[in-house]
Amino acid sequence: MNGIFSKFTSPSDHLGIDIGTTSIKIAEVGLEKGVVTLKNYALFETLGHLERSNTALQTSTLKLFEDEIASYLRLIIRRAGFNAREAIVSIPAFQAFTTILDLPQMSQEDADRTIRFKAEQYIPLPINSVALDWVKVGEKLMDGIKTDQYFLISYPNEVIEHYKKIFNLVGLSLFSLELEGVSLARLLGSDQKPALIIDLGSRSTSLLAVKDGSLRLMSQTDYAGSSLTVSLASGLGINVRRAEDLKRQKGLSGLDNPADRELSTQMLPILSVILGEAKRLRERFESAYSLPIGQIILTGNGANLIGLEKYIGRELGLEVHRANPWQSIALREDLSPLSSELGASLSVALGLTAKYFK
Repeated sequence: MNGIFSKFTSPSDHLGIDIGTTSIKIAEVGLEKGVVTLKNYALFETLGHLERSNTALQTSTLKLFEDEIASYLRLIIRRAGFNAREAIVSIPAFQAFTTILDLPQMSQEDADRTIRFKAEQYIPLPINSVALDWVKVGEKLMDGIKTDQYFLISYPNEVIEHYKKIFNLVGLSLFSLELEGVSLARLLGSDQKPALIIDLGSRSTSLLAVKDGSLRLMSQTDYAGSSLTVSLASGLGINVRRAEDLKRQKGLSGLDNPADRELSTQMLPILSVILGEAKRLRERFESAYSLPIGQIILTGNGANLIGLEKYIGRELGLEVHRANPWQSIALREDLSPLSSELGASLSVALGLTAKYFK
């Protein structure tokens, strides 16, 4: 899977750009003394969505607010002083359709032809209105016959045109588009243990079952970071800005500290819904692949919630880690105190660039 548009060139500095529903994250990655290094980064978040639910940079109805996003991007790039001009950009899960295809083993040429033919049976849009991408992710025995498994992704052409327009307005070269889950699986899922990645964003949470650096299954829920804030505001009778501040300051620390227990328990019903979806995805993966999920990896801004790792580990009975992309990409020494927070926040942006520096 090469991503839409991409053509391999010799490694140079690239911008990995993760455009979420309420945030923009950019990682400038390149070689320094032969080592793949994060050279520069920017994190930008809009907070208007906390008070106005219809405020977002993009929505699940395929609407991207092109002028607003382009304006923010120009501002961020100017202030951060990025030098790279080639952008590799993420597409969120709700803007794509994915499925796993099982095919008899055949040549890659025949497999490509077969996938294009079979795709029309699985994609809920006219085949001429989407762009297709796929990658072989494994093998499987079915009735004694070995088959190849392909992960198929379709992107609506309408979405691709939105991104083209945005980056034309910004003056950057749109080098490649890639599903954010594929980026995360590449960067965080190469451990020998199959992993469940929970990408806790502001307006949605993506859940990914990954093995050997490849995305195998995924699901999504609209319960996410903003849901935690609204639940906290409602339960404590405070405004959402104050609730957001308290969420970041206290998190789930009250589960072990009676003084803050009321605050932390207000968020548990929302987390319960997210973990319910995680349990279902875990069961689907373990049933499909006859392999146990060995660990949970938390990423996204919500992964920085105090006490979240401990809570999820207790609820799911698995070891839980915050995303650590620094095993694959070097971090400047002056940024090392921020390694944990940046790792969770920048994982998608970093993963977008990772395949160009193998």
